[in-house]
Amino acid sequence: MEMAADLYEPLFPGGSDVEIAQSFERFEQQPTRWCRLRVDGDIILNADAADRGGIDDVNPEAYDVDPADAQDVPGEYEAAVWPGLAVATVPCTVPGPGPGNHHYIENLTLILETEHPGDDDESREALAGVIQPLFAGALEMTPCEEHAAR
Repeated sequence: MEMAADLYEPLFPGGSDVEIAQSFERFEQQPTRWCRLRVDGDIILNADAADRGGIDDVNPEAYDVDPADAQDVPGEYEAAVWPGLAVATVPCTVPGPGPGNHHYIENLTLILETEHPGDDDESREALAGVIQPLFAGALEMTPCEEHAAR
């Protein structure tokens, strides 16, 4: 997934050993995916794209943030940020195999957790800048019926 470096650089602390522990691109055969990045052995970024309902279905308290601290992020997709957490979502139907109405997912929701930057305002600003393009990339990799023409 391509993204301008100035968007994601604020999410990385200083360190010498950057490791991609898991990448979205490794999930070619399934509609959900996750990504883990480490710097000097510590996980600094965790991103999960799966069916979690909409933003209102995500419990910010499970990520140790106050729901009242949410800040909506303008853009093509419904998105919100908190210090250390960003969420974006869109309807996305991915049919399951075989006959019937079973779907792998009905809404694609990306949850992005970061440890850096530690300052609340800087964290919200950095996450607000990255959530829309990151989500667009995850959506592009997902075979949603609604977005097949993209």
